[in-house]
Amino acid sequence: MNRQICTILLGFVTLLLSLPAATAVYMEKDAEGNTVFTDRPSSEDAKPIELSPPITYKAPAIPNAPPSSQAMDQDSDSQNYQFVSITHPADDSPIRENSGRLKVSIGLAPALKPAHRFVLFIDGIPATEGQSTTLQLQNVDRGTHTLQVQIVDANDDVIISSESVTFHMLRATIPRP
Repeated sequence: MNRQICTILLGFVTLLLSLPAATAVYMEKDAEGNTVFTDRPSSEDAKPIELSPPITYKAPAIPNAPPSSQAMDQDSDSQNYQFVSITHPADDSPIRENSGRLKVSIGLAPALKPAHRFVLFIDGIPATEGQSTTLQLQNVDRGTHTLQVQIVDANDDVIISSESVTFHMLRATIPRP
């Protein structure tokens, strides 16, 4: 019985607290001639104002993209990768490294399967491969280069490829006379 009374009282208090949100808004002039908007008019000259409802936005539902025909041609074991991307270096970023070393970080979901490996391409040429999400390149020439990573299976069939990332290797040079 006590719980029911508490529930009823809580509902009544909630109703009372929501009443101020439904009150009218008035416009009036104060003693100095300034326009004042209030919910409690202080003079008989106050005019009620009709407020428009607040603008709200409901985001549209995100449709599920149908699988590509390339993904449908591959076996079900390889269709589980949602994405693979190069997370470092960032696209169009300068890399200042006089030795030409470059650490490439790879993001993917879900984790790499045991029979699969990464193949890292620099300027369209395979440079290194491995199963770690961090691959190292050595002695990269100065200039602008592109990177791409692919996940391949034991038969060297490409499962998924990342978007290309461009970076600029900046290495100091000694001017020649």
